[in-house]
Amino acid sequence: MKPSEFKTVKGKKAWFILPNFKCFVWKGYAYCKSREDADNLNKNDEIDSQLKSHETIHIRQAESTKNSWFRFYVRYLCDWIKNLPLIFVNFNAPYKFIPMELEAYLHQDEWNYCTNGAVYEWKEFEKISLKEKRKLAKEYYNSKPRPYFTHFLYEKLMRTND
Repeated sequence: MKPSEFKTVKGKKAWFILPNFKCFVWKGYAYCKSREDADNLNKNDEIDSQLKSHETIHIRQAESTKNSWFRFYVRYLCDWIKNLPLIFVNFNAPYKFIPMELEAYLHQDEWNYCTNGAVYEWKEFEKISLKEKRKLAKEYYNSKPRPYFTHFLYEKLMRTND
């Protein structure tokens, strides 16, 4: 099925989820570490949780890559590889600062963000240089107490656009 054929993400329990991850989307399904998360994703077709919103944003992003799962995953992997130098700031930084993750984290609290089809804000985040990502990652991971990542992104990325 093409990304545009999924209204929201569907959950499945999986044993192969890496530490520090709740789930990941593969071709429209969120493979979750916990049965509870998988069941919650399947409750209904409404976006009614942060997790469902975040993972559904990834489906809409795949739609924005010419409605192709292959293009989405290749781009995602290439962006992760480009971010690998951030591993020296924090092990999770290469993942957290992937443009598609920046968009998903930034809008996961807006449950209606991706209800109108493909989303494209991640393309703007691709313009952030590795040097700027390193600066943001150091600021975030060195914060005491560490803020909620979504709030940190809003403060740093969205306020500059106002």
